[in-house]
Amino acid sequence: MAGSPILKVDTIWVHIRDVRRARVFYRDALGLAELHYDEASQHASYRLPRGPPLAMHKQGKGEPGRRAGTVTGLYLRVADVRKAARAIKRRGGRVTDEPEKMPWGKWNATVADPDGNEFVLTD
Repeated sequence: MAGSPILKVDTIWVHIRDVRRARVFYRDALGLAELHYDEASQHASYRLPRGPPLAMHKQGKGEPGRRAGTVTGLYLRVADVRKAARAIKRRGGRVTDEPEKMPWGKWNATVADPDGNEFVLTD
């Protein structure tokens, strides 16, 4: 059997309810560089270090995909989970699961955007 036709992760997409409010979280609390913002289309995207863009937009009524405010399954690598969680809190972000050392030895914490979409910080 031939290898996978998938070459790489192209974009990570998150549904949100309020683009203006979400921009504060992604840009200010997480400190991500904003690549694009379009108020008319309710869309913004951010640069993830060494990764694909993280994009978000206001989910339209009846639009397919996970609804805004769900667990994303996205893990963001940080140098120190405890420091990163404190920094995100100071910048106005919300930590939904405080830093905890996992049985396998890594530290994890969960942060949520204003709509409740959750991201795991891991070191």
